[in-house]
Amino acid sequence: MKLSFLRQLPGTLYSAVVMELFERLAYYGMVMVLGIYVVNRLGVPADTYGWVYGFFTGALYLLPVLAGALADRFGYKPALTLAFATLCGGYFLLGASTRFSVICIALGLIAVGGSIIKPTISGTVTRTTEEGSTRPVGFGLYYMMINAGGLIGPVIAAQVRNRSEFRYVFWVSAAACALMLVQAILAYREPVPAAQRGSGKSFAAIGREIVTVLGNWRFVLLLVIFSGFWGMINILFGFMPLYVETFGDVRAAEAAIDRVVPITPWAGQWLNPEVLISLDALLIVLLQAPVSYLTRRWPTLRAMLVGTAVATSSWMIFAVSPAAGVVALAIVVWSLGEMTCSARFFEFCGSAAPADQVALYLGYSFFAIFIGNFYSGPWAGWLYQRFIQAPHEAGAAARPEIFFAGIMLMGILAAIGLALYSRFVDPAKAQRGPVAPS
Repeated sequence: MKLSFLRQLPGTLYSAVVMELFERLAYYGMVMVLGIYVVNRLGVPADTYGWVYGFFTGALYLLPVLAGALADRFGYKPALTLAFATLCGGYFLLGASTRFSVICIALGLIAVGGSIIKPTISGTVTRTTEEGSTRPVGFGLYYMMINAGGLIGPVIAAQVRNRSEFRYVFWVSAAACALMLVQAILAYREPVPAAQRGSGKSFAAIGREIVTVLGNWRFVLLLVIFSGFWGMINILFGFMPLYVETFGDVRAAEAAIDRVVPITPWAGQWLNPEVLISLDALLIVLLQAPVSYLTRRWPTLRAMLVGTAVATSSWMIFAVSPAAGVVALAIVVWSLGEMTCSARFFEFCGSAAPADQVALYLGYSFFAIFIGNFYSGPWAGWLYQRFIQAPHEAGAAARPEIFFAGIMLMGILAAIGLALYSRFVDPAKAQRGPVAPS
């Protein structure tokens, strides 16, 4: 790609993707250590944490429906200003108090702020690029920043909590959002003309859209089936750092790596559980394009089924041992499955939609993530409390194999559901969905 082409992209686009980078590094730096902080440091039972985590991560994918409509009606600049102000307050509050009730309020603020960011940044990319020309590059930069944030955030979190108090992890996230608040006020240029703002979707229009989508039972069935895959991702981020922190041996793995590549002498202690789990983001950055190319000729449902099966099988490796090497191997297997099926899910959602409603259906495809996040938190929390935390605190042997079997059950049901869906639900029929209400 020529640099002259990149210079043709508007400054507002670059401002938006930088905001996405900082918002994502703030989020992943926080969420990867949230379970460690709440359960291990504050002593909150894992089942209680699971309910809060499920509601929090579920809201992140439910609220954008309303937040996007409000941004279209009142402008993206005010929406981003409000979002980063809310995020800054939420992250600051998260580190300012150890009271669980206050932590819940802080997570609520973060969910609201994050839900505004998602549709507003992607909307900015759409409005500042041209279809068939600069738009693919714009969204390429956008997704690159998402994955970069997933890589950088946990590394920063590890360095901060290793060198200072845990609360400073959350305050670094607050500082990152405060910087983007300044950028939203001073550098970001409104891409929505004033004349267009009044024509944004009304809440009544959103309601009609929801009725349209929910009226297509084939599409809704797919969302419910594949929610098990997204739920497993939610557990990977929310509970695996906690499990590795409690039972793993990252210091031994760090020493073994230092014998080959001496990182610790200049970086200090660095291989925390959150860094180990972020290997998933690194692999996606490096391998998503090759995996997509190699599986490009697979039918979409087959790719979704194979990817889900591979990702589900990774939990058997997790169950073998909490040793860092075993966990890393499991993440490699998981990532291969994720790269095979996650993008193909959105491809199938687009192909399953009526021809004149593709954008609508793609917009609501994230409901599968909402469903998976919503129930996976309480489910994983109950499993972790019942078979790992409670026995461990009582001095008895933990039963992590049951915890991992419970997670695998979600993937197994998703894989079986996809197989039955492919066999008995004709995807072509999904394209003759209900007619949108006038």
